Amino acid sequence: MKPISEFALELLDQLSQLFSDQDRWDFVVSSLKNMGFNALNMGCFSPTTGVLKWSRSSMSAEWLEEYSSGNYSDEDPLFAQVTNGIESLYVKSEERALTANSPKSSGLYNGLKASGYMHLFSLVVPCPGDEAKIVVLSSDRPDAEQTMTDHAREMRILATVIATNLGPETSEDESSVVDLGPILASSRPLSKREQQVLALLSEGLRNDQISDLLGIKEITVRTHIKSARDKLGAATREAALVRAVQMGLIAPEYYRKR
Repeated sequence: MKPISEFALELLDQLSQLFSDQDRWDFVVSSLKNMGFNALNMGCFSPTTGVLKWSRSSMSAEWLEEYSSGNYSDEDPLFAQVTNGIESLYVKSEERALTANSPKSSGLYNGLKASGYMHLFSLVVPCPGDEAKIVVLSSDRPDAEQTMTDHAREMRILATVIATNLGPETSEDESSVVDLGPILASSRPLSKREQQVLALLSEGLRNDQISDLLGIKEITVRTHIKSARDKLGAATREAALVRAVQMGLIAPEYYRKR
């Protein structure tokens, strides 16, 4: 299986060629399936009020009906991210089922497990104005826990690519692709070092690894990332990376070799 960060940026490149929101959704769900993810959930909400504006899911209709009829949202830690401020979360359904402290919580996690949603990774992605998106990826692969925990940085890149390129379900002739913000021609150019740091970040390297590779202090790496975020108007390092790729400011190593 290819590295998550490589898959994420290839997905970003391919999405730039699709213009129908439904085509984009179907393509992302299919591509995720090929990478071992068996479901995608998304929602858009107001960080100020916690009000959910829209949501969509590729989970089975049977499970979604059970989730709704059981009122499981009351016990769902991923749904709680809308209001509790937790940015990223990993959930292992089997472990949560064993430690459930209420019948409803037990029903939620046993239901997830029975439906094949064994491992879940979620990320809240800030958007312009009073909006944020939550992306939840599910997998039943035996190695999913390692992927979602040991490669959390790459998972964040993948979730950010999805959040910035998919919107609510719409009628066939409408498009609702939502980016983190308009890519302005007036954006200040990135320095060569900022481009280098973002390119290495896109390949899954940690700050300390980038520091060693470039021969600079780790605090300097963080400074370059902060500067790039400011110049690109991005709320997170992952958003800065996605926007830099979209604008053609950086090209990861595996892109240059293609």
